[in-house]
Amino acid sequence: MYLDQLGIGQLLPATAASVAPLTLSGTPAGQEHVCIGGQVEIRRVAVVVTTAINSTGAVVITVRNRPVCASNAVQPAITTLTIPSSATAGQVYYKDINQAVVVPGGSLFFDVTTAATTGGAAICGYIAQEDPEQPSNVLTSGGLPKMILSA
Repeated sequence: MYLDQLGIGQLLPATAASVAPLTLSGTPAGQEHVCIGGQVEIRRVAVVVTTAINSTGAVVITVRNRPVCASNAVQPAITTLTIPSSATAGQVYYKDINQAVVVPGGSLFFDVTTAATTGGAAICGYIAQEDPEQPSNVLTSGGLPKMILSA
């Protein structure tokens, strides 16, 4: 396996909605990819525009690291992607990042923080590399293990 590519089974779509293109207008829900197989370091985030954007301003997607899947209690921003109002289908917008580690039980969340006026959809993606960690070191805020060997 190449070091700059994601190991199979590390980050998986959280819901069926995470497989479909992300709507960029109205009240989009965002997309969540859950880390289950082992700790990973996110190296690049990207979106591929699948439906042209019709907007008076740019669309902004904030990429967040959720320590607990499906919980928005604590979700620090990793980076933002700005997609211009003139974006057309097939264009890819990306940003290289470093030092963004997603732990088992956590997730990578693509949150549309500034939506398009009308139209627009995109598929979210990322490149990650395995970031091995001892399961006993992956702790919750209460100090209890988050990765537990099954019997």
